[in-house]
Amino acid sequence: MSPMTARLVELLLPPILALLIGFRPVSGRRVARFAAEYDIALTSGTQPILSVYLARTSRWRAAGGAIGWLAASAFTSGSGYHYFLGVAGYLAGALAAEIGTSLPMPEGRRRAALMVRKPGERLTWWAHWGPVLIVTALGVHTWLYQVWPKAGHTKVAPSQIILDLAGIGLATAVMWLSCRFIVMRPWPVRSLDLDAADDGIRASSLQTIAGASLALMCLATLDAMWAMLLDLDAPEPFNWVMSVLGFAMVLAALYSWFGIRTRPRPAPKVPV
Repeated sequence: MSPMTARLVELLLPPILALLIGFRPVSGRRVARFAAEYDIALTSGTQPILSVYLARTSRWRAAGGAIGWLAASAFTSGSGYHYFLGVAGYLAGALAAEIGTSLPMPEGRRRAALMVRKPGERLTWWAHWGPVLIVTALGVHTWLYQVWPKAGHTKVAPSQIILDLAGIGLATAVMWLSCRFIVMRPWPVRSLDLDAADDGIRASSLQTIAGASLALMCLATLDAMWAMLLDLDAPEPFNWVMSVLGFAMVLAALYSWFGIRTRPRPAPKVPV
């Protein structure tokens, strides 16, 4: 395989696979699995709603991720930015998919459900405290880099750290505001099966957005950590502490993407 062919495969294969997976038809088995994961009864009313939801969100997320991956090739030179912009595009697609995903309002006189729902009921511990721990890890890593007197301090500009911190702050704001938006959407009184479907849809959307946001924060932190590691020739314990922090951030990014983003987490049942 020539270098040009290998480059094209590296550039086009991930977005093509993402689009093929995201735009595949929604099968009845997939709907049934989603309903089982979120404790939703499949009825003539819930099945078409879940099918539309799964198709809409999968397509928007896949399209956003593919566009982000391709944008990295057009605007950046580093291969690592493919993952960052791919996740950012996926998150943007997930947010766009939330527009219009709420269930239709019931006919007749509208009544609001008398239940107090909070984002924390559907988010994991890591989704709550992840941003704080990520910023703390970056702060410790930066402090170790600054206190070692033989560090070059030329390759890592303060603007890079500020830019990465801005990315972490933006992703945190997106996660918290979108979670609040999803939870606070109108929640009228419906039949029990439609109410369960609405609950499952919100829980799934919250987990997806929280996982993608946390993965994006971890990648932004890794960008700064990696630059500092390349510019630092420090002895123990500086080198292994900083390496451990970087490796922990890699694991955190993988857990956010493959754990939180995809793990079903139904909301606890609240008595009427």
